Amino acid sequence: MMPGETHPAAPGPADLARCQGCASLQQNLNEYVEALIALKQKIINTDNLLTEYQKKCDDILC
Repeated sequence: MMPGETHPAAPGPADLARCQGCASLQQNLNEYVEALIALKQKIINTDNLLTEYQKKCDDILC
């Protein structure tokens, strides 16, 4: 340790609560991102299905 440096204080109850809040927010954010990725995949699948059906309809009508 250099002269003039001090040891950081041990985390107090407020710091621990803040850390738990951040962990909770991170978990919620991760779940939100997972849900958005799943929704994006469903949109892609639906678009592919609609494109396939459109092609079949075009083939029938032509």
